[in-house]
Amino acid sequence: MNHLGDYDVIVIGAGHAGIEAAHAAAILGAKTAVFTLSLDAIGNMPCNPSIGGTAKGTLVRELDALGGVMGLAADATYLQSRMLNKGKGPAVHALRVQTDRKRYHEYMKHALELTPGLAIHQAEVVSVEVEDGRVKGVVTQLNGEYGAKCVVIATGTNLGGKIFVGDAWYASGLSLIHISEPTRRTPISYAVFCLKKKKHQKHTSM
Repeated sequence: MNHLGDYDVIVIGAGHAGIEAAHAAAILGAKTAVFTLSLDAIGNMPCNPSIGGTAKGTLVRELDALGGVMGLAADATYLQSRMLNKGKGPAVHALRVQTDRKRYHEYMKHALELTPGLAIHQAEVVSVEVEDGRVKGVVTQLNGEYGAKCVVIATGTNLGGKIFVGDAWYASGLSLIHISEPTRRTPISYAVFCLKKKKHQKHTSM
């Protein structure tokens, strides 16, 4: 195992959530690192690259108010914009834009690169290290070890994703990025399961 560095915050995944989490942590002064399977996948969007709408639009405005970058990226890279539900009352009016996927990725990658105190790593994190009930870091597929006081898991569809072809299947994620199954120590999939289980138990007890 090679110890390659220590951070206050490590963010796993560089999609919408991971970008905002890493940017926010670094802006607040935490020594931060974000891990992504590919630098070319930072801010990668689906084939229908829309931002806004009746539900997501509210989140984008909240992120914008908190100093996030999604709204700025959407403004800088949109191809067209439309106000939805104009035939209804103003309570359900919602702005939605269609963005240029390539330019959006380039904008977000550049934004992270320019964020002080933020390091970007192209590596697959296969396990979260826990000691005495507290997170202590992560381990990558190539046995790189990084210490951290806090780990944010924002893997989205790239966590345990599978593509089925008839009776056959293989691990994959957005844009056909190959994903191997994490097996060592405390796998990310197990860590997420524990978080979901604790959340569920908390809600049921209330």
